[in-house]
Amino acid sequence: MKRVSQFQVSMSNTEQTIQCSNPHCLAVNSIDNQFCHRCKTPIVKRYLWAITDAVAPEQIGQLIGDRYLALDRRVFLDTQPGKLPQTPEDVPKTIIAYLQLFSYVPHLPQVYGQLDGTDIWLLEYGTVPTDERGELLHPQLIPEITEVWEQATALQQLSWLRQIVNLWQPLASKQLVSTLLNAQLIRVNGLLIQLLELEPDQSATPQLKDLAQLWSEWNQTASEQIQEFLTQLCLRLQQGTINQPEQIIALLDRAIQLCSYTFDYSYRVVACTDSGPSRNNNEDASYPPNETLINVGNQETSLAIVCDGVGGHEGGEIAAEQTIKYLRDRVAELSLGKYDTNPPSVIQKLANFTNAANDIISNRNDNEQRQERRRMGTTLVMSLAHHHEMYLAHVGDSRIYLITPESCHQVTVDDDLASREVRLGYAVYREALQYPSAGALIQALGMRDSGSLHPNVQRLIIDRDCVFLLCTDGLSDFDRVEQYWQSTILPLLKNSDQNNLIKAAKALVKIANEKNGHDNVTVALVHCQIQPKSETEAEAISWAEVESVVGESLSWSEVAATDSSLPETESLQPTEAQFTEPLPQPRKSKKLQLLLLSLIILIGIGVLSSLFVLKLMNEAEDSKELGPTIPEREMTNPEQEITTPRSKNQNF
Repeated sequence: MKRVSQFQVSMSNTEQTIQCSNPHCLAVNSIDNQFCHRCKTPIVKRYLWAITDAVAPEQIGQLIGDRYLALDRRVFLDTQPGKLPQTPEDVPKTIIAYLQLFSYVPHLPQVYGQLDGTDIWLLEYGTVPTDERGELLHPQLIPEITEVWEQATALQQLSWLRQIVNLWQPLASKQLVSTLLNAQLIRVNGLLIQLLELEPDQSATPQLKDLAQLWSEWNQTASEQIQEFLTQLCLRLQQGTINQPEQIIALLDRAIQLCSYTFDYSYRVVACTDSGPSRNNNEDASYPPNETLINVGNQETSLAIVCDGVGGHEGGEIAAEQTIKYLRDRVAELSLGKYDTNPPSVIQKLANFTNAANDIISNRNDNEQRQERRRMGTTLVMSLAHHHEMYLAHVGDSRIYLITPESCHQVTVDDDLASREVRLGYAVYREALQYPSAGALIQALGMRDSGSLHPNVQRLIIDRDCVFLLCTDGLSDFDRVEQYWQSTILPLLKNSDQNNLIKAAKALVKIANEKNGHDNVTVALVHCQIQPKSETEAEAISWAEVESVVGESLSWSEVAATDSSLPETESLQPTEAQFTEPLPQPRKSKKLQLLLLSLIILIGIGVLSSLFVLKLMNEAEDSKELGPTIPEREMTNPEQEITTPRSKNQNF
């Protein structure tokens, strides 16, 4: 409680100021302002965590480097979020690990930069729980799992354990799995497990059986519905009978399924699309059709799709519309039982459908002899809800956000050059966004055959009311979702009137047109609601119930090979092996990059000049009128190593 009072004293200091979060404004405001006094944009406060004690006790409440307001020895507020954070040329190996695991955001924190004038690194977590004034609700940003565990439902507790196990392999690959054995580092933010920071493994590499001790402690205050199941699970972990993450996840999935039987689920879906104030045609497309509301009950599936066409007039819109038609028809053929589903099979089918949609567009490009920038394509974001499961698929830079009463998180990672630079360990994300062509896509549907495409498919467990937002970059550019989710989407979780869902979608389109206005805009909202069944009593889940379905009588190697298990690739984001670039290497020196860049530019100018002359000569001989040659956004070869600077938040 003492620390909370320190926050309140610091935040109520009227002498402190904060910069507007609108990049087109950046006006200086009182730190107590909720909206910018000049442009009326909601003030977004970025709270950061230092990976070590960064200030002395007497510095709490003061600005560090005239920028970072110290709220505690390790907690800071960036009062100039429009300014690029300090980052050195040489990044330590421990920080490079965060960059290489960038695909697992928001489970893992993102590197923000260094505290001005120090070598102390700062981490960010997307949205952290705050009150209506934007002040922190928790002294250490996000509550520890042990703080919320006892009050959680059995479904929530199992979902959290499942997320922890799902992070085991990626963290083990970087010798960081000790993080998952330290309860103080495991935090809960809405539906999601978030790690406060990463803890390197010591001389002895932790094993899965080490989870048993920690989980046994938690089981003492777990829901009575799952205590027997967890007791037996921990026992088998200790004995070594269970020694693979896939085995644990298969068992947890079955237990989650049994817990879900005591709940009713309903989904409401609506989509809105608009060409925007600066475009004559709309290359976006959506399902459901524009402003059509769909209500889905317990036994049905809920589908939402948003596509952003690439390739110019009579190109992008064709690719987007064909993709939606094909995926809608194929998803309708999926046979999903009333409750029982086969998650790995569904994930694989959605990936296959996406690849097939890609090949339809790619083959059409080939048949019409569309080459390079004349090829049409589209981005894709898709959600498929069935009972307690939400499947999400994406390709390109359209996004999916998860909104709960406490937080708003982007749960997809853009397939663009900036994100790829981070995964390679070459740059901090905010730094990479400043490079030219940061937003150039490394993949989109239709640009190449499916052998070069890597759809991102994931699965989340719905254990509470929430909203998923699917949108094109006409809305997401310039952080508009982060600025307006509380005023536009959060009220949906307090009022279930279906008219409010349509109004919210329209409001988001209006925000995109008025605040951005540089592109088409399409949004889809999926409102997920969960209610306990009043007539169903939550019975204790026995190990035998789980064992009978998962099949412990089989060897675990056989279980891992069947559709009852979870493949390694199912995570909030894909593993490094799913990307076409080489495995991340240590960050390159900026000086070396600049030297290489200069040489490449000189060589490139000579080659391009020659090609341009030849092209003019060929066009002079060819009287055939060519179609548009510049797509709505750049495409790049995903196998090409990034060496040139780039920048996001511009119209490509």
